[in-house]
Amino acid sequence: MTTSEIRTGVIGLGYFGSFHARQHAANPKGRLVAVVDAHRERAETIAAQYEATPFTDHRELIGKVDAVSITVPTSLHHAVAADFIDAGVHVLIEKPICDTPESARDLIARAEANNVVLQIGHIERFSPVFGLLRDKVRAPLTVECVRIGPWKGRAIDVDVVLDLMIHDIDLVLALVNSEVVAVEAMGSPVLAPTNDFAQAQLRFANGTVAHLHASRIADRAERTIKVVEPDLYWSADLAARTVASFPRGHAVLAPDEIAVPPSDNLALEIDSFLSSIAGSRRPVVDGKAGLDALVVADMIIQRIGQAKRPASSVLIGEQH
Repeated sequence: MTTSEIRTGVIGLGYFGSFHARQHAANPKGRLVAVVDAHRERAETIAAQYEATPFTDHRELIGKVDAVSITVPTSLHHAVAADFIDAGVHVLIEKPICDTPESARDLIARAEANNVVLQIGHIERFSPVFGLLRDKVRAPLTVECVRIGPWKGRAIDVDVVLDLMIHDIDLVLALVNSEVVAVEAMGSPVLAPTNDFAQAQLRFANGTVAHLHASRIADRAERTIKVVEPDLYWSADLAARTVASFPRGHAVLAPDEIAVPPSDNLALEIDSFLSSIAGSRRPVVDGKAGLDALVVADMIIQRIGQAKRPASSVLIGEQH
């Protein structure tokens, strides 16, 4: 299949889904032909903007599209994606891949059986800031990730770990490239029924330790990654688009700072998805990467749950 033949659709036209529709319509490697939303008026409005056909049932797209972005609530990811994968349609699912590791494994197996591309929307992997940091870092000893922002009232159907922290879980896994062997975590709900802030410590088999902090009730926005290596300290600001380094053990007047040019990371993500379909190559963030991040997120959520229980009820070495 050449890129000009790829007929695309977007399922779910909420806050982020509308951005997917815009980027699919703008990308010359495919042609946005259909959009789906449970609210007919919303589907018709977005469809009219991009000369696409509106639908309210995702199953009506089968046979009309070659690839889709799925941006529905996380609890619906498995059911919607399975319908398309079984029909041989390539799928880009917004993060997280699913709400349970078991559902994620099922989608991966279906994608392999049907020889379709399954990409997960961990958008920060396409950030040139992270790309530069990953190219520079060689032997991380510790990694600290902060992803916090003010309350927006969105995605409250999932824990902040699956809403925000999972971005940094994926980045840390890609940066460290080792197995997580221990997890400690705490968190609490404040405005939503699920946890609104969380802190986690991950220990890796290679000795690296990562500290992650996520909040959707903060008084400011921050998205930073700090890495300590044997000889260097790195500080990346994904919002300010800078990567700075300091020699360890030496006083310096100013860091060695690199400014990264602006980019549209969602456009890069969708472009990579379409290129994977046309080139028959594995996507940058495939189903396994999505599953790996989800498994660690699930471990963190479980640990938060344990921390909230009376100490006498938490077994030493308790496994999940």
